[in-house]
Amino acid sequence: MKLNLMILFMLATSLSFGQIVNTRFITVDRGMNTKFEKGVAKKTQMFNSKEGQLRFYTFKINTGINMGKYFRVRYEDDMKGFDRTPAAAAMKLWNTEVADIMTNSNGRYLTLNKEASHVTVSPFSKPLRRVMEYTFKGSMSDEFWRFRANVSKAIKAANADIFMEVWNCASGCDGNTVVIVFGHADFAELGSDNAEEWTKVYTKYNEMNGEGSYEKDVSNFSASLEMYGRRTYNMSLMPKLSSPEKMSKLDKLYTD
Repeated sequence: MKLNLMILFMLATSLSFGQIVNTRFITVDRGMNTKFEKGVAKKTQMFNSKEGQLRFYTFKINTGINMGKYFRVRYEDDMKGFDRTPAAAAMKLWNTEVADIMTNSNGRYLTLNKEASHVTVSPFSKPLRRVMEYTFKGSMSDEFWRFRANVSKAIKAANADIFMEVWNCASGCDGNTVVIVFGHADFAELGSDNAEEWTKVYTKYNEMNGEGSYEKDVSNFSASLEMYGRRTYNMSLMPKLSSPEKMSKLDKLYTD
């Protein structure tokens, strides 16, 4: 009961004070990618590029079982933002340009866990994303969140150049799902982040929590996951199919 209450408290906190996104995967009919991208770019430019309009961001998935699909994100500062509906003209254009050549799937609401995240630069400067989706056992939530919280603290203390968003799944997931997104400027930076920068995190983690604590906690973290509770894939931001940085207000993601 204590663990379940803890999970509910964390979710409630995120829903009350954290940013929230509505995400979906989009499958486009074979041979229709160019038409789809032109249509989304047109709709985004007309209806999602000015202050006060709805904000959407589009990624192309590069690896994994959804390779070649698109990842579309609607971003709001809080849950009540989703009471706003797209303009009728925007929906008409979307239906005319792309609706008949695509299929939506796996719609979800994700809430930002600021305490476990580390975002100090604009997400637009990190267009390459490494996404890690985890589903953990409810009976081992302590082990899961201990490692995630300590990693965030170690990144901050080490002043490591690591872009990391941690999103709790509020709706649309099976089990206790958490989505962790690492951002990189390019593949070269992805390599250095996983080597030089993460070495700083590893060292600082052991300094803060005791020698050998990283290995112990990451082992417990792995044990907390469901049997098939781990998925990793890459995706890339598509700026022309996304609301511009100037109206994103994504500075609210910043944790420092």
